[in-house]
Amino acid sequence: MLAVRLSRARRLGPRVVLPLAGSVLQAAVVAAAATFVVFLLMRLIPGDPARILAGPGGSVTPEQVERTRQELGLDDPIALQYWNWITDAVRGDFGNSLVLNNTVAELLADRLVITLQLSVYAFTLAVVLAIPLSLVAARRQGAIADKLSRLAGATGIAVPNFWLALLLIILAQGVLPTFGYAPLSEGLGTHLGHMLLPALALGAGFATLVFETTRAGLIDTLSSDYVRTARAFQIPERRIYGRYALRNAFLPTLTIFGLEAGALMAGALLVENAFALPGMGRLIVQGVLSRDYPVVQACILVIVVVFVAVNLLMDLLYAVVDPRVRRSRG
Repeated sequence: MLAVRLSRARRLGPRVVLPLAGSVLQAAVVAAAATFVVFLLMRLIPGDPARILAGPGGSVTPEQVERTRQELGLDDPIALQYWNWITDAVRGDFGNSLVLNNTVAELLADRLVITLQLSVYAFTLAVVLAIPLSLVAARRQGAIADKLSRLAGATGIAVPNFWLALLLIILAQGVLPTFGYAPLSEGLGTHLGHMLLPALALGAGFATLVFETTRAGLIDTLSSDYVRTARAFQIPERRIYGRYALRNAFLPTLTIFGLEAGALMAGALLVENAFALPGMGRLIVQGVLSRDYPVVQACILVIVVVFVAVNLLMDLLYAVVDPRVRRSRG
């Protein structure tokens, strides 16, 4: 029996490892291409950081600017600059900020935690709200609850998160904290109180996408032959929804999860500035305004890596949720 299992494992090994290796390689290529585009675009923004760092405008000579540019490596070809930066970044060395007196790694360590917390809270809030609403709307298709849910979903998609952030600040003034950040060390209630409004502003659009996608998938699945057969055998509705309908309708929702993971971190840029949260969003804005190349590049690299990693994870989860994917890959 053990020999049979080992033989089966050997046969499955290449069929599992090869697609996984291909997905990882594809993710690495996407990450490298995205970071190179950002690296190039940063060099096209008007303004010379070497001139800014060399000293006050009127007292700087061209020789001083050129010497500063050589010290920073900005006179090297773009391809060489990118290669030097990405090879150092892979080792965890993001260089030093050109403006702030810190290493980029130290700046990221402080800001990344806040942005990840905001993104996780927005994601959790969106899923907790959207999945139950989609179940109710699909089960009572055409009823008042379904119509109200769809109206709220259409509104959530149409409203930009920065406008919603300003609206929440006005409505919650004096009721909830509207500015600043409270770490967990100050208490869970205080921390969540400061993060509730930013999470709502950031997660509203994501919640509507999850709601509409899951609702449409459930309606399509509930009209399928195997669901009608399950009902004919008097299988309880709770089991039909949980085991059959929701699981089969969840594959498009997983795609939304993967696509919106990076969008949440990117959307945090505006939301963090609206609520004065000292996360990566504010750091990117400060870096762009001051032409702080290493800071902006490192922040974008982190966002790209998170986006690619989550999409890779969703790709692997497809096979868990839907056996048809396993068979097609096997």
